[in-house]
Amino acid sequence: MIRPRSSLFTKILSWFFLNLILLGIALGVFFTFQPQMNLYSAFRQQGANRMRVAGMLISYDMEQAPQSEWPSILARHAKIHQVDFALILEDGSWFFSTDGKIPDPVLQKAGEILKVKPPWDRSNLADPSRAVKAEVENRPNLVMRTGNPTRFWFGNRGPLFLKPLQHPSSVMFLAVSDSPTGHGFFFDPLPWMIVAVAVILISVLLWVPMVRHITRPLVRMTRTAEQIAKGRFDVSIHEPRADEIGRLARAINHMTAHLSDFVKGQKRFLGDVAHELGSPIARVHFGLAALESRTQGENRERVAGIMEDADHLSQLVNELLAFSRAEMNRTSVRLESMALLPAVDAAVKRETAPGAGVMISVDPEIRVMASAELLTRALANVIRNAVKYAGQGKKDGAAIRIEAKKSRMRS
Repeated sequence: MIRPRSSLFTKILSWFFLNLILLGIALGVFFTFQPQMNLYSAFRQQGANRMRVAGMLISYDMEQAPQSEWPSILARHAKIHQVDFALILEDGSWFFSTDGKIPDPVLQKAGEILKVKPPWDRSNLADPSRAVKAEVENRPNLVMRTGNPTRFWFGNRGPLFLKPLQHPSSVMFLAVSDSPTGHGFFFDPLPWMIVAVAVILISVLLWVPMVRHITRPLVRMTRTAEQIAKGRFDVSIHEPRADEIGRLARAINHMTAHLSDFVKGQKRFLGDVAHELGSPIARVHFGLAALESRTQGENRERVAGIMEDADHLSQLVNELLAFSRAEMNRTSVRLESMALLPAVDAAVKRETAPGAGVMISVDPEIRVMASAELLTRALANVIRNAVKYAGQGKKDGAAIRIEAKKSRMRS
């Protein structure tokens, strides 16, 4: 049984919650040192502050110049901040830092904002700090997106003194960009990108060891299973773990031991059966030989046929015995580099019957890694069957062809 605290499921779940805790700590540290970096400040307040400062500078320059120079003033500030600037007055007139046109939806939205009573009035003029505070707290923002081409509009309402010693006019200062961040003017995405990268790195540093802790033993177990599938039962898996992977490793080792015992028992049984069959077959062969010497005519031919079958049965038993011995002592089989043609010639001479045409076409330069005795025996089995069932297939030529040639490696 697997203890719950040692199971792989518990480990993965614990690692997951540890990852969440560390990510929460990282985000908490970030927001602790960046107290103003909340959603509103990131997407609105940063741009509002920059827009307020830029609007104050633009309004100061405009108060000192005639309206004919206002587009050039807006263009100069646009070059500094890398965004376009526009100014919309209460009467609907507007000025732009470029030759473009302000879309009607933007003009309509700006007009609705300008119709609202501004936070500054005559009672606030005696206390400028109060007026500025009211402007920052109550001033509405304009955030819009228009198409053809895609532009992003960010606007703040502010005061503009058109004439000295007069009540300031309420105007809308607009920053325009083709980027949703305004190239850093609306809000700076760098801190958020740093946080995202840090979160990804923390997750990777946490999960890579955990994944490797799971996949490494699985790779080792897969390689061992491949060896077992090839018939090697002397391999084992050493995974001293208490989770499901360790239990699987112990189960594979137990299965391998049982398979090894089963296969060895089966081969031993085949060897014992082949060995025990040898004696009665030899007595049958001896008796048939004695019977053949005492019979004449048609009966003698029948006895000869039975003796041929007995010889064939004896060969099969010998091959079965040799196979079981080779399988039982697989480690004693030595493979060596040898020429293929001599093994083919030996097998043909051993198994060719009179009148059976066998044509050999084997490249003498072909060499193989094999045991000479076992390879010759395997070839003899194939040739024997071929001679038996196809040896008389052709009267005017070879009915059996044995060919072997080197294959050309494709580049």
